[in-house]
Amino acid sequence: MAFVRPAVTVAAKIIAPNAGAIPVPNLNPSKVSAVIHSDATTAVKPLALNKPELPLLDVDFCGECLPLDQTDVVDRWKHVFTLFRTHAEDLGNLRQRADAFFPTINPILEKYDIPDDFRYVPLAESGLRPRAVSRAGAAGYWQLMPGTARELGLKVGKRVDERFNAQKATEAACRYIRRLYDQLGSWSLVAAAYNAGPGLMKTQLRRNDHRDYYRMQLPRETRYYLYRVLLYKEVMSRPKDYSSFLWPAQTEQTAFRWWPALEIARLG
Repeated sequence: MAFVRPAVTVAAKIIAPNAGAIPVPNLNPSKVSAVIHSDATTAVKPLALNKPELPLLDVDFCGECLPLDQTDVVDRWKHVFTLFRTHAEDLGNLRQRADAFFPTINPILEKYDIPDDFRYVPLAESGLRPRAVSRAGAAGYWQLMPGTARELGLKVGKRVDERFNAQKATEAACRYIRRLYDQLGSWSLVAAAYNAGPGLMKTQLRRNDHRDYYRMQLPRETRYYLYRVLLYKEVMSRPKDYSSFLWPAQTEQTAFRWWPALEIARLG
């Protein structure tokens, strides 16, 4: 519910193939240097370094598929994964918090007939940190704003703040999510409305002749919000499928190709 959210240089060492080779330092990573034999007959040229590619797997939110046939969707999906990769080493700690939190909220989601995928919303909202408070004043696992929390029946005050109670806050959040679904009729739109508020999403529905979250012109945070929720779903449910991207080898090998000396050219 919070309205504000936060967001290599690889140096290749070229080694001469024999004692007579003279290394040429690659001072500019954007340029390609060559190593020339002293007999001026052959040279070695480094090929492009391997970069980990994000696997584009079938992904859905509450049965609504992520349309990876759209270029802008793929770009946003890669963007959130790239940002998360710098924090991937914390995934073990996040899993421990989830193992303690999910058994509390799963029965409540079922009680309100809300799909399991919404259990990943608190990961995107608070990182499952129970005392999390945003600059805007949203608090707790579900990052409920004070006014919204009170409207949903929670006590919010200096002495008692039930937004920090996992069970009570989840009950309140589920009541709110169920209400949003009754208004919007799409779980993707519900997730977006949880982030930006129902008023914004209703305005979008009036302006557009479609109900597709992925095609709407939304504020940046809301535009990326569902991608972040889906990221947590993916890395929590099948981390091995993304391991080659999240945890690439510490040392990447540079490939070399031998070229006749007369064909040596520096490539821009």
